[in-house]
Amino acid sequence: MNPTVVLVHGAMHTPWIFDPLRERLAAHGVDSLAVQLPSSNPDSAAAQGLSDDVAVLRAAVEAVEGPVVLAAHSYGGVPATWVAAEADRVVELVYIAAFALEPGTSMLEWMGGDFPPTWIHSPDGLAVKAGDPEESIFSGVATDVTAEAVKRLNWQGLRAFTEELGAAPNGLPKTYIVATKDPALPPGVQEQWAARGTRTVRVASGHSPHLSHPDEVAAVLADAAARAGHGT
Repeated sequence: MNPTVVLVHGAMHTPWIFDPLRERLAAHGVDSLAVQLPSSNPDSAAAQGLSDDVAVLRAAVEAVEGPVVLAAHSYGGVPATWVAAEADRVVELVYIAAFALEPGTSMLEWMGGDFPPTWIHSPDGLAVKAGDPEESIFSGVATDVTAEAVKRLNWQGLRAFTEELGAAPNGLPKTYIVATKDPALPPGVQEQWAARGTRTVRVASGHSPHLSHPDEVAAVLADAAARAGHGT
């Protein structure tokens, strides 16, 4: 059975962010689905945490018939890493300019204990949102796509940043797509994480290569699915 690509969005996003990429995957003959993480919600009081994201993503992966290539962007790399450690049907993990933390580490700890100064805190103190998404998240993305993406950004629950990563897979093939012009997640850090994996692909993009370079990212994911489908 051919693998399904399960896509995991980053902080504040919704599955819509992967629509251009999913169109390209379909053109490659690759089935895909994108999961909504409960840590991202338009209502700050309803935005949940990392453990909730893991539970929802695990259920989505387990509902897929056959093998899964799990592909995650940015914060999505954290729940994806955890699920990949526990779900037998995950045959490859692909990081798209994503966080590849060590178990026992939280996002906030990695960030030095505080959020970027440009980020906005919700009035109830339960969630955050990037204050400069055009420059930090969507640099290099077409203006019209950026405008729509910014309109769709949600609040991100604080517990997504304070809860620690519970597990990481050993021996699982991992591909890292390094965004070489990323202003949000330093490319040098991405290169360090990529060096621990199986394959590294570099894309001359900002933090959202799935939007600015969907054809290149789709080709990487289609290749991963083809390898998994042939058992290599």
